[in-house]
Amino acid sequence: MRKLVIAAALLAGFGFQSVSQTALAHEPGTYESPIVESRVKRFKQSGGDIQAIFKKHLGAGNFTAIEDAAARMAAWGDETPDAFPAGSNSIGADPAIWKDFADFTEKSEAFAKAARALQAAAASGNGGATKKAAQMVGASCKSCHESYRIKH
Repeated sequence: MRKLVIAAALLAGFGFQSVSQTALAHEPGTYESPIVESRVKRFKQSGGDIQAIFKKHLGAGNFTAIEDAAARMAAWGDETPDAFPAGSNSIGADPAIWKDFADFTEKSEAFAKAARALQAAAASGNGGATKKAAQMVGASCKSCHESYRIKH
């Protein structure tokens, strides 16, 4: 009987923790775990970088800024699968990530490859090639978002 009471208490505690974490996930600026907070930050950085490339750097011919942004995005693409360990669900991450992790990884690799191509294009100083490479980065973002992002 004592084991049953202990088990019930533990289950109740876990249930409360899950509800608390779910509630926190819906409050602006809060996340379920440090890994989720970190990956949200990295995604926001990449989004800001690609927007700055199109809205600011391409028009100004600032290839150095584009190279720097592309390097950050390539590094994030390489690291993305590690930022999604099993059980790190969040409100923006579709559970399909973990159901087809191989495809998710392929899309992350495609993003990193596109970002490296952008970095190389920017290093060449060729505006047309850089713009085309930036569009490919954007397309790789869209491809993954369509499959694995839940927009709120």
